[in-house]
Amino acid sequence: MRSLLLVWLLFASAAGAADYPRTVVDLAGRSVILAKAPQRIVLQDSNDLLTLALLERDDPLRAIVAWDNNLASSDPGLWRLVAQRWPQARTVHEIEFAESGQLDIESLLRTRPDLIVARLGAKAMIEGTVLESVLQRLGIPLIYVDNEIDPLINVPRSVELLGRVLGRETEALAYLDAYHASLAHLRERIEGLPSPKVFIEARAGQAGGGACCHTQGPSGWGLLVENMGAVNQGSHYVRGDSSDVALESLILSKPDVYLMTGTQRVRRGVSAIPFGYGADAGQVRDAMALLLARPGFASIARSPDSCVVGLNHQFYNSVFNVAGAYYLAKAFWPQAFADLDPDAEYRRMIATFTTLPDRPFVFFQRLCFAEVAL
Repeated sequence: MRSLLLVWLLFASAAGAADYPRTVVDLAGRSVILAKAPQRIVLQDSNDLLTLALLERDDPLRAIVAWDNNLASSDPGLWRLVAQRWPQARTVHEIEFAESGQLDIESLLRTRPDLIVARLGAKAMIEGTVLESVLQRLGIPLIYVDNEIDPLINVPRSVELLGRVLGRETEALAYLDAYHASLAHLRERIEGLPSPKVFIEARAGQAGGGACCHTQGPSGWGLLVENMGAVNQGSHYVRGDSSDVALESLILSKPDVYLMTGTQRVRRGVSAIPFGYGADAGQVRDAMALLLARPGFASIARSPDSCVVGLNHQFYNSVFNVAGAYYLAKAFWPQAFADLDPDAEYRRMIATFTTLPDRPFVFFQRLCFAEVAL
């Protein structure tokens, strides 16, 4: 029996190796040839570790040799959870992919990568640079993925792409079947409901000093809102991906739904909403109350009983953004979706498709002007 099992394992290994070289098409539309199954991967953005957590469920860090650890700063609560589950995450070699295009290429090459996974948003700072020419000269493939520019469209495409790159098509398909089914169920219930005017204040309070109001146009949260059948007011005010909108404009337009996103990213002198793993619901409420009490802000209210909704900022940039879509439905149509439990949907996805531990989190909060001393 033992010898028979050994023969089978050798056969399976040879069959897997025979699948390479393979050609994939990345999110930039580029055809990329992979000579072999990647064994030494560099992530330009460590947030993509969550996609690997779906595909390499027991050990998503198995092949990671370096990354720009954006996850640690953008979502400290989730980073602590990841590092608790896979302690080796704390020892992964860190490389900064600066927005200016500056990069320590020698440090990168010392990790001997056989694949670079980069965000589509980083394409401009890589294309036509020394890094691109070095990778081409050394035959190191680079692929682009995307979770943030067009979230509900590009997350499935990126999961499918990485599933093929890693030879994890079965795991990718299982998650995408559930992803599309959840989204289809949500959209079926939304059909026929009125389209609210929504303004999203992204990372509310992070500018400090009572500043208001930074938003996203037809990208990121803006496209998530539009793909949910609502009207993103940011697309009306903002020509590019994101910008500030004057409070006076919002007072005149009075959105039907005002949504603030927040994160546990901490900076001195700011009043961000600390959504995330390990968050304290009281602190979340207090942070929102401070934002509602900003000078003149109450004038955006359509009526005395108007409320503001807060939501975890990271959902627009997450492979689990379909759970974020559930929270949006709850925010936009609270009566129609009174029975919806987005927390449970998120926990179900995590438990079904990853080995991340179940830990307390606060991702959503509704606070009304009448509850706040203005």
